Amino acid sequence: MHKYLILFLTGLALFLTACGTDNTQHATLLPGTKPALRYNAHPTTIPKANPTDEQIRLLKAQTDAKARLAEIEARKTERLKKLETERAITAARIEAETTQKIKNLELKKTQNTNAANTRIASTKAQTDIATEKERQKTALARQQEEIAFYRQLLIAGAILLFLFMLLIYLLYRHRQSLKLKLHEDQLRQQAWLESSRQHHEKVTKLLEIIADEGVDKGVKKELTKLLKDQDQGAVKLLE
Repeated sequence: MHKYLILFLTGLALFLTACGTDNTQHATLLPGTKPALRYNAHPTTIPKANPTDEQIRLLKAQTDAKARLAEIEARKTERLKKLETERAITAARIEAETTQKIKNLELKKTQNTNAANTRIASTKAQTDIATEKERQKTALARQQEEIAFYRQLLIAGAILLFLFMLLIYLLYRHRQSLKLKLHEDQLRQQAWLESSRQHHEKVTKLLEIIADEGVDKGVKKELTKLLKDQDQGAVKLLE
């Protein structure tokens, strides 16, 4: 696109230069001169040894026209160089601005992406923290429930152990009481047997004494009374 624009401007400048040169030559040539002399690239050789004033003036006009044409070409070249420089500067500026805009867009896109990633990471971190807190809370509640259950189980076990020990103690006391009562019964029976034996021996001796014919009747009477008292004592002991 820029190449076509330069070619168009160059052609337009050449056209304007050619038109200006043609007009200048028309203005400087005198009436009656030949048009072929205006387009000669080289100075026309003077065929005569002494040229006329008209010929001298014509040659001078051609020289001036060539000088002005060279000056116009130089200005045109300088103008084209200036236009090319301005175009290059403008293109470079546009390219730099475009590159900067692209960089700014990419930077903004990167910043937006980083910000979005940061928000996502922050949201994920907050979610993870909330989940971890909820998990810890649930674990703590479960641990407290387990501690309460084990505490109740320990208290129930302690109560059962106490009741079991109390039962064992009561059974032991009852057994000891039975043993003591049995022992007392045995002692009582032994005492009764011993007392019966002694009483039987006394009765036997008394009866032997009473049966003896050599014993005084008064003594026998006292011994009979004593024997009755011994029998009543034995009855009481049996009761």
